[in-house]
Amino acid sequence: MEIQPGQKLKGNQDKCSNLRKVLLTESNNSHPIPGLAPNTLHMRVKEGSKIHSIVRIATARINDGIRQVVFTGSGRGITKTITCVEILKRNMVGLHQLCKVYYKRTNQNWENPQWEASAPVVEKSVPAICILLSIDPLDPQEPGYQPPQAPGVPPQSPGGLLSVPASPSPKHTAKRLCLDGQIESHL
Repeated sequence: MEIQPGQKLKGNQDKCSNLRKVLLTESNNSHPIPGLAPNTLHMRVKEGSKIHSIVRIATARINDGIRQVVFTGSGRGITKTITCVEILKRNMVGLHQLCKVYYKRTNQNWENPQWEASAPVVEKSVPAICILLSIDPLDPQEPGYQPPQAPGVPPQSPGGLLSVPASPSPKHTAKRLCLDGQIESHL
């Protein structure tokens, strides 16, 4: 169970009503992607980060000559991290990608003025993602590598969501929309 700042706990309301998070520290592990260039741009994406701002900064720095950008996010910021990367890849064709998923350790320090004992510390393992985008080619044998999308080729749909079945079901009459916008009718 995760305790949110200001959250009251059942059964211990008198002891925990003033409980609040005062410090959050993260383990300072190195990135799971070794051998980054010294001038690599590091973008840390959080849950409250603005996607437009992050993409704008990364695009400007790549246009200024930065060859690699690393996006990192953890917890609720993972989906926003992936969104920023996908938007940047769509806007700037030819970027190689290397993605690593891992867990990082965090310590949450809590305090309650009513307690005379030391404040509790909660250790957590939080999922995290680290995505390297590079103008220069990366090792295609590295797990998590994705080559650049060819210009003019639409991205593949995950799980075939836009794919059309080979033959219609004999039980039903249906219309389906093809990718080129034509409507086919099956009787």
